Amino acid sequence: MKKIKLIISACAFIAGAGTAIVLDVQAAAAPQIFYDWIDWNGNTILYGVTQQQAQSLCAPSIDVCLRAKGNVLIHTTGILPW
Repeated sequence: MKKIKLIISACAFIAGAGTAIVLDVQAAAAPQIFYDWIDWNGNTILYGVTQQQAQSLCAPSIDVCLRAKGNVLIHTTGILPW
């Protein structure tokens, strides 16, 4: 019984570590990828721009300003000027 618990724990650890690595790689590659950017109401604000370009539209703040349409983990910080 202990061997089965150990095997299940090891599989869960490997799956969790693999997921963390994949998500980290996607986030690191985000600045070079072009996205459509939406606000919190779901309105598309920008089409086909990088994260850096979208960030330049937002005024400084700690809030989430815009989100990438295809990936909820990629966002900009700040507030929209309007």
